[in-house]
Amino acid sequence: MNLVENFNRLKNSLSDKGLYDKRMLGLVLLAIIGLSVVWNGTKVIQQNYTLLQKIAVLEEENRILELENRNKEIQNEYYKTPEFAELKARKVNGKAAPGESVYIVTDETALAALKTPIDQEEQPSKVDNKPQYQKNFEAWIDFFFGNNS
Repeated sequence: MNLVENFNRLKNSLSDKGLYDKRMLGLVLLAIIGLSVVWNGTKVIQQNYTLLQKIAVLEEENRILELENRNKEIQNEYYKTPEFAELKARKVNGKAAPGESVYIVTDETALAALKTPIDQEEQPSKVDNKPQYQKNFEAWIDFFFGNNS
């Protein structure tokens, strides 16, 4: 019964102080409403911030697409020029302008020019038996005094 007596004493002291008064209940209710308004306001601000970020990303993508379209337009304008038509006709037909010579290079010849001869092996670099600290010191000296050999 000690617990029940303590509870009754607490209840009587709270009612003596006016905590069960209608005005106090109104203030508590007002505080709850205020907190819910603040909570919902912060949620709306967070949603707006997220939407603004999405809008910024979409605007950047839109700008990139506009630039790509502009590049295509410029490229199409170039394709309409007589210079492009002349270059294309020369390439397709193998023709040359007066004073020019046309050389036809086969794929085999072009690929052979790109390959390095197997006969020329790389010469082995001389082996340096110096300790690492000495190599580092010499590298710093070369760096400071401009000896890039």
